[in-house]
Amino acid sequence: MGMVNIGGLQPFVDIMIPVLNAISFQQIVPNFKTVAKKMKREIAYSGGEGRIVNFTPLQSTSKHVKNLSSYLIIENMADSVTLNSAAKDFAEQVGKIFEAANTIWGFIGKHWKFPTGLDQNVNNLKRKREQLNGQKEDTASRIKAEQRPRKKVKKEVKLWLENVERVNGEIQNLESEALGPSSFYSRGFLKNNVWKKIEEVEQLLGKGRFSDGFVVDDPLRMGQVLPIPSLVGETAALKRNEILGYLMNNEVQKIRIYGMPGVGKTSVIKLVNNELLKDANQFNIVVWITVSRKCGVIELQNKIARAISAVISEDEDETIRAGILSEIFAQKGRYVLILDDVLDNFSLEKVGIPEPTASNGSKLVLTSRSLDVCQRMDCQVIKMEPLPEAEACTLFLDKVGQNLMSFTVLVPLARSIAKRCAGLPLAIITVASSMRGEYSLPRRGNALEELKRSVQTVMDVDVKGMVYQQLRFSYDRLNDPKIQNCFLTTASYHEDSGIHKKQLIGDWIRKGLIDMGNMQANIDRGQAILGKLIDNCLLENVGNGRVKMHDLVRDMAVLITQELYSS
Repeated sequence: MGMVNIGGLQPFVDIMIPVLNAISFQQIVPNFKTVAKKMKREIAYSGGEGRIVNFTPLQSTSKHVKNLSSYLIIENMADSVTLNSAAKDFAEQVGKIFEAANTIWGFIGKHWKFPTGLDQNVNNLKRKREQLNGQKEDTASRIKAEQRPRKKVKKEVKLWLENVERVNGEIQNLESEALGPSSFYSRGFLKNNVWKKIEEVEQLLGKGRFSDGFVVDDPLRMGQVLPIPSLVGETAALKRNEILGYLMNNEVQKIRIYGMPGVGKTSVIKLVNNELLKDANQFNIVVWITVSRKCGVIELQNKIARAISAVISEDEDETIRAGILSEIFAQKGRYVLILDDVLDNFSLEKVGIPEPTASNGSKLVLTSRSLDVCQRMDCQVIKMEPLPEAEACTLFLDKVGQNLMSFTVLVPLARSIAKRCAGLPLAIITVASSMRGEYSLPRRGNALEELKRSVQTVMDVDVKGMVYQQLRFSYDRLNDPKIQNCFLTTASYHEDSGIHKKQLIGDWIRKGLIDMGNMQANIDRGQAILGKLIDNCLLENVGNGRVKMHDLVRDMAVLITQELYSS
């Protein structure tokens, strides 16, 4: 008895049927009957008694299996030679079936698994996803901890996070498919997809360790967070927000902040600098330069070059150096250049600073103690005013330290100091910081008087050293003895409500400090001098046609007068 077994197609026959139909496999099946009839005729012709027991079906629930998965049994073949032709035809038909089956299974086997245990695999995938999302949260926390100005997240980390987001969405889709209705063969494909997704998640878990860190240096990002004193009250916050508002306004490219020394210009602009560095999407570089009193073009170019990590040869002349700086700024993209304490006018072009425009999105910020500095630059002007008395008192109590704040006797002293410092944060912080070393107040009855004398010593030594020196520079910068004399005589007025401008100009004229030949010329000259003193923050407008001299400015004026008379 000879036997040919085609029952091996049973495990995947259900999922093969649609494909077999697509290649007209049904045309092959009838050939079995044709071959069988031919074989029987040839057996009969040869006189043999062989017979064909055709297609004994295996157990199956599919109607197709009954036609395909069978045993063909040939018995009692009298003459095997006479069967050669029929057997050959039959073998060719069977060969075609197996060839088609192998091709189809080669394709389907890569994408299909027997669907038992699908639910267990889905649950395993969920656990893997939870582990992956935990690793994602840890990665986000470490990125936040490592993120600094001039740093950027590694490209491989960004791609990993993107892949995690993608895989999360795909897992959610697979879960939905597993819960929905599906056929036997479609669940086999689903199980295979779940297995592949588990493998992908495991690969992501392995790749997401990033033992060498999550950020790298960003050559296009520059800037440095600056230390600042903690400022209390609304004034500093309001000024910071005002400046930031102009920086985010496309119609404003240049901003100039001015005010008298010690009023808090540098502290507020440091707040702005640090705030800009928090948002990497606004500007590529934020450059801070402190401009010294004697800072020419070459020196300013050197400071800018160091700040942006550029190398400029000292042998190059100003024009070439300016061209190099301008080219570097253009390559960096949108920038904010902060020049603190600018005392003299300068040309952006000569230094090599590209003109900030709405099209390039760059900004220039200047701070100065004089309004007339850089007036030709068409800047948005912001004036820094001294602190209101209540905020000045609060600032003093905040800086003096917890050990002294509990003494109620300090409250009137704080008001007195705040008034004496006339709202200048620098002076207030200087006095308060000097008192932090006092761990307790004297216990004698004249404790307050002793503390006042201690404060006066600080005012005379520390504050004069820090504030008077800067104020003296503003006085020296007037560069005109007549204007300087007008300023010194103004120190003799002590009215809290201010001095009327007309009265002040009249006094200058009567004292012979102004002599232009006629009264109108004298008045015009007096108004020009008054404007000069206001612009240099040596006098301040108080409204109603009046001006006032800051208490610390008056103290400086008195000291200068004493120096002049003593010499």
